[in-house]
Amino acid sequence: MRLTADTLKAAIDPESYYRAMGVEGKGKAGGNGWILAVCPLHGDSDPSLSINLKHGGFHCFGCGEKGDLIKFHSLLYRMTFADALDDLARRFL
Repeated sequence: MRLTADTLKAAIDPESYYRAMGVEGKGKAGGNGWILAVCPLHGDSDPSLSINLKHGGFHCFGCGEKGDLIKFHSLLYRMTFADALDDLARRFL
């Protein structure tokens, strides 16, 4: 039985996830949890990726991609949403 996306997102700490994927925030996250980082989804050299360390959402102002950490994972590894769910469950649960 496959985990639901909501169950998986609730079980994964966003800060640990992004750190494990090599996404390092610049500075300190504000009270709302958002922090800037260099985007690994495109040829970024300046921080244009905004990630939320509380709920895991992301938005890149450089390439325009946005979503939750499952979508980020699927884009980063070029896999389907279903494959990203399975891969995240194997790695983080």
